[in-house]
Amino acid sequence: MTQLNAQQKQAVKHADGPLLIVAGAGTGKTTVLIERLNFLLQNKLAKAEEVLIITFTEKAAEELEVRADKILPYGWVDLWIDTFHGFCQRILEDHGLEVGLPGGFKLLSQTEQWMFIRKHLDEFELDYYRPLGNPTKFIHALAEHFSRLKDENISPQEYLDFALEVKQNFDQMLSGEESAKEAELELKKWQELANAYHIYNRLLLDKGLLD
Repeated sequence: MTQLNAQQKQAVKHADGPLLIVAGAGTGKTTVLIERLNFLLQNKLAKAEEVLIITFTEKAAEELEVRADKILPYGWVDLWIDTFHGFCQRILEDHGLEVGLPGGFKLLSQTEQWMFIRKHLDEFELDYYRPLGNPTKFIHALAEHFSRLKDENISPQEYLDFALEVKQNFDQMLSGEESAKEAELELKKWQELANAYHIYNRLLLDKGLLD
């Protein structure tokens, strides 16, 4: 720890409660993290199986594992260093049945998700959004739309309810033949997307897949 500056040492020896470190690239954040890990374990402030280190990329996770192996004594086999995706996948594998996921599910990669949508495109009951030519660009946009919905934790039923709410709002706001046609088209677009999202998730579940 002698190579650390005063602020880094303070972070390594931080006591109870959360600690946020804001620093640019190459300023020693990874070094501080590994030194803090060593400090916690050597001073018996935490057990290896109680420590979780999460990062964004496989490369960063591998670097953390290498540094941890160098600084820690043999025997810390229960240490968990992973990416966010790897962490979430492991949680789902261990506890998926508790939230209704099928046992032995498979997690789709981005490419596999694209191929899945392409294979089942005709089952999404699309009319307004049905691609007339090469569907590649459309499938990419649809996959991004589905992913955004899941990022926002929007369930298929919530999306269907939203489409119904859109209809009710347009019924109240618009009148006249032209306005009615506009409302009908807008409603059709939302209902198609909501229904496609519902079918997409049902197909995933039926086949034991997650995206």
